[in-house]
Amino acid sequence: MKIRAATKADLGEVFRLELGGFGEHGYPDFFIRQALDLWPGTLLVAESEAGLVGYALGSMGEAKEQGWILSLAVDERQRGLGIGRALLQRLLAELAQRGCCEQRLTVHPNNPAAGLYRSLGFEFETEEPDYFGPGEPRQVLLRRG
Repeated sequence: MKIRAATKADLGEVFRLELGGFGEHGYPDFFIRQALDLWPGTLLVAESEAGLVGYALGSMGEAKEQGWILSLAVDERQRGLGIGRALLQRLLAELAQRGCCEQRLTVHPNNPAAGLYRSLGFEFETEEPDYFGPGEPRQVLLRRG
């Protein structure tokens, strides 16, 4: 498996992964297209013999030292193989190189990926019962370092 920066040619597959991971709560295709222009070094894809099997997107917050993990999606047929971990580790390294000594993300309280995040040093910061609207709770997790 190879992790690399996404290209324009990858955007259709990135959108497929986003829809597969998040359905109606996923980012629209036009956002992913603009993300490539805004954050080309932190829009990453995982590529294997099966094609694109995962992607991750991060960005810096208003304060340069604050990074955000905006999305992490792995093809459902490829989950449990370490792809998400590898993508997230590379994304965290990219954000750190840009001066982000804090990284945050949001996760549904029942999302099994929370275990992955905690294993990589993310800790609970806060929870909002309606982060994405009524009935859409999210925990905000923070990682320093």
